[in-house]
Amino acid sequence: MVHKFLKSLEQDRELSACLKHREFLPHRDAVFGKLEPSLPESLGAGLRQIGVEQLYSHQTQAIEAVRKGENVVVVTPTASGKTLTYFLPIVESLFVNPQASAILLFPLKALEQDQHQKIQKWQEILEGKLSLTAEIYDGDTPQSLRAKIKRSAPQLLITNPDMLHQGMLAYHQGWEKLLRRLKFIVIDELHAYRGIFGSHILQVLKRLSRLCNYYGADPKFICLSATIANPLELAERLTGRKFTMISESGAPTGARHFILANSDSSTTSFVAKLFIKALDAGLKTIVFTKARVSTEVIFRTVTSMRPDLAPHLSSYRAGFLASERREIERKLLTGKLRGVVSTSALELGIDIGGLDLCILLGYPGSMMSTWQRAGRVGRRGDESAVILVAGYDALDHYFLANPSELFNRSFESALINEANEEVLRAHLPSAAAEIPLMKDDPFIDVERYAQVIATLEREGQLVKSASGKQWFPGKPRPQAAVSLRNVGGSFEIVTDESRKPIGEVSGASVYRECHEGAIYLHRGEQYIVVTLDLEKKRVHVKPISTAIYTMVRSDKQTEIIDDRLQKVVRSFVVHLGKVKVTETYHSYERRRIFSQELLSVEPLDFPPQSYVTNGVWIEISEEVATRMAQENQHFMGGIHATEHAAISLIPLFALCDRNDVGGISFTRHKQLSGGAIFLYDGYPGGAGIAEHVFEVIEELLIRTLQLIEGCPCEDGCPSCIQSPKCGSGNKPLDKKAAIFFLNEMLNVSQDVPVPRIAESCSDARVETQLSASVYAPASIPEDKRIIVFDIETQLSAEEVGGWSNIRQMRVAVGVVWDSMENRIFTYDESHVDEFIQHLKRADLIVGYNQEHFDFEVLRGYTFENLRQLPSLDLLIAVQESSGLRLKLDSLARATLDCPKTADGLQSLLWFKEGRLDLVTEYC
Repeated sequence: MVHKFLKSLEQDRELSACLKHREFLPHRDAVFGKLEPSLPESLGAGLRQIGVEQLYSHQTQAIEAVRKGENVVVVTPTASGKTLTYFLPIVESLFVNPQASAILLFPLKALEQDQHQKIQKWQEILEGKLSLTAEIYDGDTPQSLRAKIKRSAPQLLITNPDMLHQGMLAYHQGWEKLLRRLKFIVIDELHAYRGIFGSHILQVLKRLSRLCNYYGADPKFICLSATIANPLELAERLTGRKFTMISESGAPTGARHFILANSDSSTTSFVAKLFIKALDAGLKTIVFTKARVSTEVIFRTVTSMRPDLAPHLSSYRAGFLASERREIERKLLTGKLRGVVSTSALELGIDIGGLDLCILLGYPGSMMSTWQRAGRVGRRGDESAVILVAGYDALDHYFLANPSELFNRSFESALINEANEEVLRAHLPSAAAEIPLMKDDPFIDVERYAQVIATLEREGQLVKSASGKQWFPGKPRPQAAVSLRNVGGSFEIVTDESRKPIGEVSGASVYRECHEGAIYLHRGEQYIVVTLDLEKKRVHVKPISTAIYTMVRSDKQTEIIDDRLQKVVRSFVVHLGKVKVTETYHSYERRRIFSQELLSVEPLDFPPQSYVTNGVWIEISEEVATRMAQENQHFMGGIHATEHAAISLIPLFALCDRNDVGGISFTRHKQLSGGAIFLYDGYPGGAGIAEHVFEVIEELLIRTLQLIEGCPCEDGCPSCIQSPKCGSGNKPLDKKAAIFFLNEMLNVSQDVPVPRIAESCSDARVETQLSASVYAPASIPEDKRIIVFDIETQLSAEEVGGWSNIRQMRVAVGVVWDSMENRIFTYDESHVDEFIQHLKRADLIVGYNQEHFDFEVLRGYTFENLRQLPSLDLLIAVQESSGLRLKLDSLARATLDCPKTADGLQSLLWFKEGRLDLVTEYC
């Protein structure tokens, strides 16, 4: 059916024009392994009963590692049988020690239910051979059952991080029996524990380890993860343990067609048409969107176009009531629903049965999410298809222009921040309430966190003992005030008519999505926000039918609190430190849904929202600002556009969403000597994103330049420099100024094409071979002293602390060709004064980048401003004539047909080896 459907797309005149690239991912056979010794016979028989004749290679490797007492992280694709990698070794150990217990940790309640159902099947299979007990303990567990579970803890306790934090660690005395015999801790969907959520989970697991140690247990961890760049590092940072990683999957995969599409019209309408066509072709289909609004708009569009399909479809997203989500999952699994439109809420491994087609409305934001969502189809090894429909985001069009990047690039890193002070402020009192903090605490480094502890003491959150060696909680049950997932908690959304909750929204989003007058969508229905009660954390809405949507406007300011690290990159300085971000939501726009026409701007009256987080800021020198002014480039428009485009590409490097990152640009910042671009974590205390951006800033800006230059639009569009969350309404933005600015900051990347010299100019080329002592070009005035020179240094920029310290790099050798003498002179550091005097005798000094490098090196030896000497800087001259800032090697290849014989790094090595002769010859 899949092949027939794709053929019909190619024959559809309207849809086929939108199909831009097709990739075929072939079927892959299974690779099996063999266990020595084999599993207990009852387990082997149970596997055969559920249709498993042989174990995959990664499953046997994981079981063997657990048998050896190792902590294991299994990193394989969706539907590769990861459940058995933890279930089989744990149950095998229960045959030996039935009193042992395990905590199975899942990030979502739906995953708990899904896994519990699978374990219940095994309980039936093992009946009479092993009395296997398992229970779910979460917020939905009835109070009467909770007490029973605590009195007689099961062998397998299924829970989530939130319940572990508030319902178990906070009341650990009641869980003493389970904790004393705890042998295993399973962390499913490890990749989900990243960013601010992962930073919280790290502290929760640290507290769990403290209690296990307190009760004499030393459980082993079994972690299961989708493919990310750093699963081993993430597992070890979250748990503080060493791990064995198993990453080669032995599971088979069905053939998969992957199609990239782009619609010139509305993307939601295009996706709706694809969705309907797939359903009519008999394909069970899932559509993934990146936002709640898109989910509801597509669902509403499809059911409006085809009311007959409404009973067979549903939307699905966070914010639905738990009972709604479970009903949708059940109907998908049983086949009562043929299609679903979902946010990332269905990305994780909930079993919703076999699907044939996955439609992605926009690049999901990460390689990990892309392949997780793609893995929802063809789960039984059947042929399947994935269609990625490019939206307006820059990353969508980056991959549309570079499809090989999508299929060949590496996965992103999952980031967490162990030192997030906001998270520590939440968890240190919680830990102290469980077991007092101690000077020699083996799990919490009180010396490292001394400043945070001191602040908590002043606030009364912690109380120091008389000896000064312990800290006790200042208030009872501090865990109850800590939310692991939301900054500012969550707000309940209720209808004015029924007073019943229809959903919830996080405190971080409530000002943007649920201000008074906002249009809110839920399951395809429109509501208007009547009141926002900040005190009771409640949003009151009423139904409405309208053709408009709303978008909030805001002003932002940043204050530098701490400048932690600095480095010089190309021609700019980048900093990493703490910043205070203040955002004021002052108004909102009312626009028509289809035409985007602005109808009105309405005022809002909210207090400024401030938080301290980690940020990166790029200093913009006065020199760059002056050059932009001289070239009539819009300074603010250029740096604002650069900020937007850079933020859109950060998910290429880190496992995050563009909404996890904030930004703001200044033509002049009050704490700096000039302008700056700030990129910062969108969470109090930071989630590790800024630190990663600091490391990859050069490549990020190179990709930003490529993105903006490569976009076919004239003045900028949502695919390059416009941002859907810009608080200033995407004004001012200037695409050409952004390109000019990035060229200035980067000195142009190596990827910029090198122009070839026209054939008509070939006679003017200089010779490609230079004599070591004499060179006689034509057309040099005999009465003028023309000097061509170059310098090699003793130290690199890194060795002197960055490019801002060029004057400390010291001369290794300087070489001069003098037209009056018609020969080459060499000067080492002991003759620098003579070198400078020789330059001062010239009528014209010719070099390459002498304005910003060679003259600056020599300024370490003289107070004179050598830039005042008559000179021709070929780097600047070429840039002014061609618009490109070329490397010397590129220019040499284009004009002389020969490359440089070495480079500056090689010269530095030769100097350190004492080979000044090779340095001189190269120079």
